[in-house]
Amino acid sequence: MDREPSAQHWLIKATPSLRCVTGAERRFSASLKMNEVTVLAASDELGAAARDATAWIATNACPDLELGSRVAAMLRTCAEVALTAQRAITHPSGDIDAVFDRLSNLVAIIEIHSHALDNW
Repeated sequence: MDREPSAQHWLIKATPSLRCVTGAERRFSASLKMNEVTVLAASDELGAAARDATAWIATNACPDLELGSRVAAMLRTCAEVALTAQRAITHPSGDIDAVFDRLSNLVAIIEIHSHALDNW
């Protein structure tokens, strides 16, 4: 599918913000194999990166609806991951293993979005 030059230009401009998010996501994924303090720190970083990227996108709308939707979905999932991890650690109220399974599934979704953006 042929992409408009403006969408490609937008993606180039968005890349620094998106790389911060994907880098934070990789560190978060690695933190799941460590301790709760590491997970909490990584979730803080991921949440901040997702908020910053979301703010950039809010002021720099993507001209391609499909691309914009994919980026927005990835950022929403990142925010959900960060919030879920923070709540699970700071207010444990259930099966932490189930929460970490959910986080692993969400991280897999982020990776799918990230790979799709890499191939855009």
